[in-house]
Amino acid sequence: MGKSITNISKIISELPKTKQNDFKRIFLVSVFDSEMDVPKEKVAEWDEKYGGIENLKKQRIVRIDNLITNESTLFNSLRASRPMQKSSEEINLEEKGKDDFCNPLTATPYDMFGRIKGKRSITASNLMKYDCYHDVVIFNEHNPLKFSYESISDAINVALKWFKKVNKTDKGAIYPFLIWNCLWRAGASIVHGHIQTTMTKVRHYPQVELLKKNSEEYKRRYKRDYFTDLYRVHECLGLAFCHRDVKVIASLTPIKEKETIIISRRMNNNLKEALYKVLRCFVDELGVKSFNLAVVMRPFHTKWKDFTYIVRIVDRGDLNNKTSDIGTMELYTGSKVVSSDPFGIAEILKKSFKK
Repeated sequence: MGKSITNISKIISELPKTKQNDFKRIFLVSVFDSEMDVPKEKVAEWDEKYGGIENLKKQRIVRIDNLITNESTLFNSLRASRPMQKSSEEINLEEKGKDDFCNPLTATPYDMFGRIKGKRSITASNLMKYDCYHDVVIFNEHNPLKFSYESISDAINVALKWFKKVNKTDKGAIYPFLIWNCLWRAGASIVHGHIQTTMTKVRHYPQVELLKKNSEEYKRRYKRDYFTDLYRVHECLGLAFCHRDVKVIASLTPIKEKETIIISRRMNNNLKEALYKVLRCFVDELGVKSFNLAVVMRPFHTKWKDFTYIVRIVDRGDLNNKTSDIGTMELYTGSKVVSSDPFGIAEILKKSFKK
């Protein structure tokens, strides 16, 4: 039997004792078998549909908790087969000219200091802001899934210039944040490819502040770097690898399907290349059409100089699905329910990076 989240306890037990201790310092694994019976009228139908009726009658549930960040994920691969309502509408991502982002110079607002222009992207002030400084970086290419390394790199460079410009304009704006909500399943209101930038004041966003607090507490308690140990624990299980000086992780506690984490001490071309490769793997190899991406960045002019850059990318599901991928469990319990296996995701990522 290959590596799978369902046999993670056995995988951990086969590690050297020191690595088992490293794992247990960060993660707690709980495994449960949930049993039920089925009506005889459904046996034949469900036996064929779910690859054997016994798969339904006895289901393996794996829960993994990150003891440092308090993130928690419940895995059941069978949930990938659950019935979904789908829209019959035809999806066309090539309908250029259908939104204002196709004509940004004449159809979008701009900051008081003007626009930041790159070779393949340009800024626009967000029409409906959710922070004091909130822009979009609009790709020249309309279809958000037709991105290249050059377009990704250019958009990030434009975003970095925008952060500096905002900070120069307002010294109190020191907390940068970069996101990409790709298509409507991920929360985008416009199809045309674009990322979003915010600069907030007073303090960073709560989850970023909490991550900093937890990583500092980890260092005080164990005299070790949390992000280095997080990578090492994933790497010893076969769930992480390096791309030059950048670390790529198939998360053991994904917030939703296929979550991949990128860790880098620097915002450099290696990080941009790793980000591009993960995204292309998501789209080309894993069939992802809608995703959320967040880049956690160091603040300007603060004592966060040792804080690392963290990118998190997650699949948001089939564009035609009417069923949401987020429910009460995700909103109110702190535990996420996931069907994708991080061991499978890690293998596909590794193969993709080798191409």
